[in-house]
Amino acid sequence: MFNKLIVALMPLAPRFIVKMISKRYIAGEDTPSAMATCKQLNAQGFLTTVDILGESVTTNDQAREACDSYLDLITEVSKSNIEKNISLKPTAMGLGLSYDMAFEFIAAIVQKAHESGVFIRIDMEDSPYTDKTLEMYERLRDQYPQLGTVIQAYMHRSLDDVKKIATSSGNLRICKGIYKESPQIAYQDADEVRHNYIKLVREMLEQGAYVGIATHDPFLIDESLRLIDELNISADKYEFQALLGVPIVKRLEALISMGHRVRIYVPFGSEWYAYSSRRLKENPDVAGYVLKNLFVKN
Repeated sequence: MFNKLIVALMPLAPRFIVKMISKRYIAGEDTPSAMATCKQLNAQGFLTTVDILGESVTTNDQAREACDSYLDLITEVSKSNIEKNISLKPTAMGLGLSYDMAFEFIAAIVQKAHESGVFIRIDMEDSPYTDKTLEMYERLRDQYPQLGTVIQAYMHRSLDDVKKIATSSGNLRICKGIYKESPQIAYQDADEVRHNYIKLVREMLEQGAYVGIATHDPFLIDESLRLIDELNISADKYEFQALLGVPIVKRLEALISMGHRVRIYVPFGSEWYAYSSRRLKENPDVAGYVLKNLFVKN
């Protein structure tokens, strides 16, 4: 109830208040700000991936502008000293408007990234886009091996999706999933999601496919470490991943000191307000989490 109240009151809050809430989790509004954040994180031993805020565009022109922004970002990342890794959302490229248009834009981005030595990860969004996103990934990855996508552990279908990708040596980020989905297609119980998460990670590791273990849950981190030890997995076959600003830095630093790769997801852009508002409306539980962690030191 408290979290929903926070979300309901957000439109009444001054923009600077919302920005204060979001700035811990967003690396500024422009590319130089993102580059500076990535350099700082890289210097601390973290890997990074950058993402331009914005999704669910409503016009073809907006989709084209988003594509152009990513093409420019690839240029900046490729000539910088930061980790050559970028994430994008298909609905930012117009997937909600036209599959063919979105595929054309994403293919152009992936081709330029391939030529520039930059890895691209196609993010997963809510269930109406799951099949289309995986189809794009499968169409592109034979030609462009530096490509990954995302599977969400709370979806009932995920184990079948992971098995298909793992057996063909795909590259996956495994996350719990943040979108509100119906019980018919997604687990609602936290323990069920955790159990499925570990099954997905195990499948990737056993098949020798590369997996990004994207979680802030200490239990899942511990269970993943146990799996890595049990299966004797080399450190070049997986990485841990976390969002910028999430207050588990000491745990992440400990993972690095143990020899594990840790990547931080670094979002940036002018759409910080819309992004923050939309995310909180989609999942009010995040509101209390964010507010609480304004007062938590790493």
